Amino acid sequence: MDVSNTFDQLITAECHIQQLPEELLAHILQYLDVTPSSITKARQEPSLLLTVSGDLTLKHISRVSKLFRRLTLPILFKHTRLRLDAPPKAHWSKCPFCTESTIKYRMAGGKPLPVLRHVDRYHADMLDDLVHLLSGDSGGAQKVLGDFPTPIGYTMIRNYLDWAPRFYHGLKDLLDFLRERDLTARVESFVLITDKMLSQKLDRFPHRAAADLDWRFKAAAAMWHHLLSITSPSRITILAPPMDLACLTNCAIDTFGDWAFGDMDFHILSLSLPRPPTDLLPTPQYSRQDPIPHRYPGLAPSSLLNLHPWTTLTLNEGAFLKAYGTYEYFERGPPSLIYSIKDSLSPRPIFNAIAQRISHTPLGSLRNLTYTGIFPFANHLNLEELLPQLEELDLQLAPAPDDPILKQPERVGKAELADCWSELVAIYGDIAGQLASFRINETTRLKKFVCRDSQIADLRNELDEVFICLCLPVWAEYEPGVFKRLVASAGEGAFGV
Repeated sequence: MDVSNTFDQLITAECHIQQLPEELLAHILQYLDVTPSSITKARQEPSLLLTVSGDLTLKHISRVSKLFRRLTLPILFKHTRLRLDAPPKAHWSKCPFCTESTIKYRMAGGKPLPVLRHVDRYHADMLDDLVHLLSGDSGGAQKVLGDFPTPIGYTMIRNYLDWAPRFYHGLKDLLDFLRERDLTARVESFVLITDKMLSQKLDRFPHRAAADLDWRFKAAAAMWHHLLSITSPSRITILAPPMDLACLTNCAIDTFGDWAFGDMDFHILSLSLPRPPTDLLPTPQYSRQDPIPHRYPGLAPSSLLNLHPWTTLTLNEGAFLKAYGTYEYFERGPPSLIYSIKDSLSPRPIFNAIAQRISHTPLGSLRNLTYTGIFPFANHLNLEELLPQLEELDLQLAPAPDDPILKQPERVGKAELADCWSELVAIYGDIAGQLASFRINETTRLKKFVCRDSQIADLRNELDEVFICLCLPVWAEYEPGVFKRLVASAGEGAFGV
């Protein structure tokens, strides 16, 4: 046997990576997975770019061959994103429940259309609901259908046709894609993003228009239930303008002072669980939904915030700077979910005729709150109602040290920065007063408090003075701005941190 010749053949033979076992290739590709930008950029000022990743390595690999595409798709769609305001796709117009001609046919007395196998029942029920409401329109069915429909009827039809297809078909296209490739169980996080959805607001309290004019509340509740009946992500993130975020979460907000917050384009809300839910939700039934908040502040019973026992909530409300330039800025607040969130943790009791309490605590499982904002007002971020339930509170209330926003005159505007810093210190002072070692007791669950603004060198000394009451034997500062609780109170034993 010619050993040297055999060796030459071995060293000259080509070795293709695709010849490796699929299990080994899949393991190698896992090393190319990265943390999604919706997490790594979560504390930056919200914009549509925050969910865009610059790392396209896996996407490029998926285009090499069918083998690599099959192996990379489970990694790529582990973190799934849906753009709600994307242009409608051509095949959506073929859906009989999304056309104006069907509405006119039904309003003229036509029978309900048969629900085909590829259409979900709740989508057809939503059209039936629209027809029912139009039939009761003050202008009458004939005027709604005529060349000059009543303003209310026209608004109802346009809002339905503009958004019902986007909510339903946008999600359905994604879910069909995932099911066809057996990826539904691989989804760990879901991100929904949208730019401004309506050109003008329909009511100071948007949920008041949800019964007839604004179909997005009903469509949003159905969409989330549909999503969670097919897949079970442990984290859901929504990036949207404040008023649209309220619609997408079926929350009540007050938009009275929204004009003052001209630089607050987007908010980010993220809800998460320590592990994926073990059970999927049942198939959505439109007739059983309760998608409209019953009052302000408050959440609708069918709100996304009620669909799972979420343990962690992250809210980024962006910049408050423009509002500081208005007269008596502290008397108005932004269109914000924070009031309904606080109300959900300690709701006002509602009793029936025989004095039995019928209200509940929607966010009863919430234990961790992360809040980011650029100089929120002290009266806006009063967290007294939240602290008894939380185990971890993480705050960032000033621009990050590498954020140039305070060096941009067009962003600062007429704001007096002294007022901004004063509001920030007031918030932390109020929190420190409630958590002080000489005051706190076992009724407060908080185990960890993080002040990320302690990273700002020029602010650290002032914050150290504010937090001096977070001291031993109850609290210990493990690193600048990170306080961990050691005992329940100054006179109690170990807290079990």
